[in-house]
Amino acid sequence: MYLQIADRQTDPQTLLSARRTIITIGRTTDETYNVIAIDDPEADTFQCQLKQSADGWTIQNGQWRTECPKGIRSQLQHACSMCMGRCVNPRPANPKYSWRMPQKPTLVNNREIHPDGQLLHIGDSILCGHTTIEVKE
Repeated sequence: MYLQIADRQTDPQTLLSARRTIITIGRTTDETYNVIAIDDPEADTFQCQLKQSADGWTIQNGQWRTECPKGIRSQLQHACSMCMGRCVNPRPANPKYSWRMPQKPTLVNNREIHPDGQLLHIGDSILCGHTTIEVKE
């Protein structure tokens, strides 16, 4: 499976690592980092996330993010351990996480995603803001 965003193809499997098990999708700014960045002002910075399971890829509306501002900017999606307790995360080794919801919901095939997530299938169409992501084989 791969994701088609305009003229760009992305294999989500290649984006995973031992430290990155979730693929975030959204608008990247100076304050946030997303694994798959969308250049769309209508897309939220915390639009959605993908997670691989035995059944395939599941998409969820919103993202788990650390409350540490440096962790939000981290390309590895975890606390950076550099704040030394000066931010909202007093223990970088055990960061606090919260679920961040987008202002506009992510749609799959023009329907809102189930709160528990939704399994993606070949041919599905994901709408983030005005950006369409096609799930291809």
